[in-house]
Amino acid sequence: MNSRAVITIFITLSCAICCNKKKGQEEKELKIKIQRNVEQSEAATEIINFYLSELLSSLFTQSRPSILNSINDWNNIAEMVKGSINEYRKLKVSIYEVRHNKGVIHVKTRLELKAQSQTKKHIGIITHFASSWKEQDDGSFEILSIGKPEKLTHNESPQLWFANQTNQILGSEPVFKNHLSKGLDHWLLRIESIHGIDAFINNGVALGDFNGDGLDDLYICQPGGLPNRLLMHSADGTLVSSNVTGSDYLDHTSSALFVDIDNDSDQDLCLATPSGIVLLENDQGEKLILRGTLQTDEVDCHSLTATDYDLDGNLDLFITFALGSLSAANELSFQFDDARDGGSNQLFKGNGKWSFSEATDLTGLSASNDRHSLAASWHDFDLDGDPDLYIANDYGFNQLFRNDIDNGKRTFKEIAELVGVQDRGAGMSVSWGDYNRDGLPDVYVGNMYSNAGNRITNMPDYLPKSSNALKKNYRRFAKGNTLLVQNKKGTFKDFGPNVSMGRWAWSSIFADINNDGWEDLLVANGYISGPVQDDL
Repeated sequence: MNSRAVITIFITLSCAICCNKKKGQEEKELKIKIQRNVEQSEAATEIINFYLSELLSSLFTQSRPSILNSINDWNNIAEMVKGSINEYRKLKVSIYEVRHNKGVIHVKTRLELKAQSQTKKHIGIITHFASSWKEQDDGSFEILSIGKPEKLTHNESPQLWFANQTNQILGSEPVFKNHLSKGLDHWLLRIESIHGIDAFINNGVALGDFNGDGLDDLYICQPGGLPNRLLMHSADGTLVSSNVTGSDYLDHTSSALFVDIDNDSDQDLCLATPSGIVLLENDQGEKLILRGTLQTDEVDCHSLTATDYDLDGNLDLFITFALGSLSAANELSFQFDDARDGGSNQLFKGNGKWSFSEATDLTGLSASNDRHSLAASWHDFDLDGDPDLYIANDYGFNQLFRNDIDNGKRTFKEIAELVGVQDRGAGMSVSWGDYNRDGLPDVYVGNMYSNAGNRITNMPDYLPKSSNALKKNYRRFAKGNTLLVQNKKGTFKDFGPNVSMGRWAWSSIFADINNDGWEDLLVANGYISGPVQDDL
């Protein structure tokens, strides 16, 4: 439901006007006219996108039309990919803004080029440009002008930073060949939904050194009806299935966490299942022993995080839930930009010796605890020595809870609006890092991005009878990811559009990918994998 609702927002943007209940024949005619304008504009955009793809493909061939040859900056790009190897050439054109003026269509476009030179260098180019078009009587489009490339990013590397190693690491492993490589579509046809498998299910993974050999092992969560898998990291770099007792849970598992719960210096395992949070003790890297199940108020767990929020030496667990029973119980109506019918997140305080106490309300985390929370991350953003909590929420406002001491008790105060980190959108993920190395933690939030959404919500005819505030909210949902940069006053500012286009982003993390001392951003995006292999 969560994902389908997001899809519906963007797919139905073009017909949103028709969904508003209005009275009077005049308003009906206005709706029809505007709907046609939006639909015609989108149809024209698709054709122009195709023409631009054909036009810009000539950058690889060195046989360019005069409209490109007349601009030196395009010639410079052509020189960068000159003589590149044909099978490595890739081009992607994305129109994100459309304007109509006196019969002329003005578009802004993002261009991505990938190539490999004859000397085996890998080339990546990203740029933006404007162009204008006029529709002909036969429905075709004539290009009137094309602007020079702007915001040009050009990278060359003798080797790729990342290479697909799946076959080398897992290719000979029976668990991978017979189970993990089959994909969700395969199992949907073979397992009854009563077991918890679904097309929109979410399942995570966890990395941890389970057997204490210094190598990270991989725990893979599975939908209900399929066993979870613990794959051990061998000295030769391959992953092999383990026979660890207690690792192959059949319950639907959305999230897992390797953490040392009992402070004995090995990695225990927590699993998020519909029946609760399963606590498994690591017994000398040989088996997992069930130590209990934390009963949760909801079943749709999305994020499982651990920290010592009260600094007592015992790990505490925080769980977020997207969907819940609140809507049905209170007959609340769903609101896409300020949903208040989500599941209730929970904080479990660790008492030691595998004992936990529910502490959500006692610590103040029950405030606005109904926001379709998809991710959470602990970080001492104010540098006072204790971990604070940021929560990324679908359909509206995100939250930042500052960890304080009030009359000797640990409490959390929600300050997202106060410090400027609400980032009202479709929050999917959150990651902390000091991107500019000024000593102050910054936060990156993964959201949804839509070229069509950006185009349609910025059209003058879009929702003419609606308030500017509502239209602004729709534009925000199409905008994409957000980097929020902290200043010395403890408040944050949106870094801007340079980091927003993460496509259909699900997860994001700060990481120094090229080991140069600066924290880069890695964004996982895409939707449901199918026959087309380049959908990510």
